[in-house]
Amino acid sequence: MNVSAKSSSLRSSALARFGAGLALLLLAACSLPEAMPDPTRFYVLTSNAVAASPGAVAQPVRVYLRSVLVPDYLRGKLMQVRLAENEVRYVDQARWAETLEPGLARVVRENLVKSGTVDVVPRAGDAHAFEIVLQVRRCEGVLPAGVARLAVRIEIYSTDLDPQLLATDEFSTDVAGWDGQDYGQLAAKLSEAATQLAEHVVGLLPKT
Repeated sequence: MNVSAKSSSLRSSALARFGAGLALLLLAACSLPEAMPDPTRFYVLTSNAVAASPGAVAQPVRVYLRSVLVPDYLRGKLMQVRLAENEVRYVDQARWAETLEPGLARVVRENLVKSGTVDVVPRAGDAHAFEIVLQVRRCEGVLPAGVARLAVRIEIYSTDLDPQLLATDEFSTDVAGWDGQDYGQLAAKLSEAATQLAEHVVGLLPKT
């Protein structure tokens, strides 16, 4: 075989290998799985109508919501399901759009104002009669019971230079009807629980 024929044969062989490789790449590209949509959903707590206290209120009592405290395991945005007294499951595809501290503070504040008997001041320096601290114990779905559970310690303080604890209570409620799978439904049930919490705070405020 002369040099020219040998060179032509090598080029043909290289082109054949290139063509075969290109065909394999195209076939692999066609067989790649399609990108799946992100299944993560984000939820918020919402305020609901709080039953107004009977009788007209000439001047709503002014309060300041000092803080909402949560334990470390409730921090973050993953929604939680309690499976046993000492076992919780974090749901990666169901998340809060805001963390629980500002979320609960927002809905409690809105519900207190809707009661018609309470005015929540935005800053500690504004004139107010009482200060409220909420220490969250539980805020989760519970299985197999199928309930939304909210448990909060309520503390109400005076506004003296040396604030005194005027009232305290351990609030806990289970809102039934969660199917264990619909996390939008769980967020709605926990919102109902937050409304009950606000009603409880209203009833706990000292009379002025």
